Amino acid sequence: MARIFQHGNYRGLGLISIKYLASSGSESRFLVTVSKRVGHAPLRNRLKRLLREAIRQHRYQICQPVDVCFMITKKPQRPVEQTYIESVVHQAFQFLNAQTAED
Repeated sequence: MARIFQHGNYRGLGLISIKYLASSGSESRFLVTVSKRVGHAPLRNRLKRLLREAIRQHRYQICQPVDVCFMITKKPQRPVEQTYIESVVHQAFQFLNAQTAED
C-alpha cells in the first residue's frame, strides 16, 4: 500500500479523498484511514464502519482491479449519514471505472 502513496493519483470527493493506483492483482484492494484530527475515537471508528460498509456494498461496481485508499482528514461539520457515504463511494467507483477505461 505504500506504493499508492508514492505513485498513486489523488482525487478529492468532499469529506472523503481517495488515492488510487491500478493493480496488477486479480482483485481490488481497499484501505480506509481516518485522521486523528477528525475527532475522538468513537467518531473515527463510526466513520470507518460506515465507509467499510459502503465499500462492501458497492465493490462489485469496479470493472478493473485497483488499489484504493479512502481517507477522511477533516472533521465533519454536521453528523455524517450512511446515505452520504454511500453516494461518495458510488461516485468514487464511477470515477475509478472511467480512469481505468482510459488507461
